[in-house]
Amino acid sequence: MDKKVLLVGRNPNVLTSLASVLTEEGFAVKTTSLVEQASRDFKATDFDVIAFGRGVDAQTNAMLRAEFAGHNSAILFVDGLAPVIPLLVKQIKLELSDKAVNRHVVTGFSCERTDDTLRINVFTAIDCQLMVDLYQLDTIHTTQRKTLVSEYIEAGKHTFSIESLPDLTSTINFLVAEVADLDLAVLPL
Repeated sequence: MDKKVLLVGRNPNVLTSLASVLTEEGFAVKTTSLVEQASRDFKATDFDVIAFGRGVDAQTNAMLRAEFAGHNSAILFVDGLAPVIPLLVKQIKLELSDKAVNRHVVTGFSCERTDDTLRINVFTAIDCQLMVDLYQLDTIHTTQRKTLVSEYIEAGKHTFSIESLPDLTSTINFLVAEVADLDLAVLPL
């Protein structure tokens, strides 16, 4: 793959785990938890994409983006949607894919919970294979994934009712709508 990635985040354990997985996937990876000085320590010309963790606040994120874009106007940025390593890997790979220009396939994504049912609403711009997964992260950062929906759908609005709700007592729960290699949307539960 030979793509170069800079990971900027506040949690060294997440950075190390993510870097390890990305390296196994063939990426060249550098990390820093010294968030505020990242643009002084690294030059955007040395990377294809810079990924920010959720712990990087909006103001710092905007400042770093502006400084990195000053080094390299073609640099790609990813804002980590969840502290779940498989999701972060998907986000980075999606941003670097040749199909990145075709994104915004998932144009709407929401859910409503009742006592025993989860209603998932997904809007898509094109006919596509849709997967909706539940990612759960426990207190020791072990990730579990459960596929709730996997079907080919036509463009438009679709509602899926999940009758047997999985246990949502994990530390962190995220619902993810994914159109393989095209788009990804994440909702915290």
